[in-house]
Amino acid sequence: MLFKILGVILLIVGLILVHRPGLVSPHPIPTDPYQVIEKRVRWGFVIGLGLLLLFHHSWTPWGLTVSALLIALTTGIIITRLLGMLWDGFYVKQLLWLAIELGALLIFGFLYGKLKT
Repeated sequence: MLFKILGVILLIVGLILVHRPGLVSPHPIPTDPYQVIEKRVRWGFVIGLGLLLLFHHSWTPWGLTVSALLIALTTGIIITRLLGMLWDGFYVKQLLWLAIELGALLIFGFLYGKLKT
């Protein structure tokens, strides 16, 4: 239960930091929208950790836990990139990064499925 509460807290904090990427950074927010999206993507790791704590509950097989961590972090980054693209605009290079991350998510999901059986 404690992990679920921590997961919700991390998810909310991550979404707040994605919405306001300069909230805890001493550096000013870049004026280039592409760079703003990249600054938002950093907070996707916080969202990913929150997702991991919310949905992954068995910690004993380390291979399964590592693959679940990779899936959660990649999902957090994808969510963040999509939100950044909605707020700051679509760019071809951002779409390329999104495609790469979706491919990595498929690979990690396949690995998770193989390790789970």
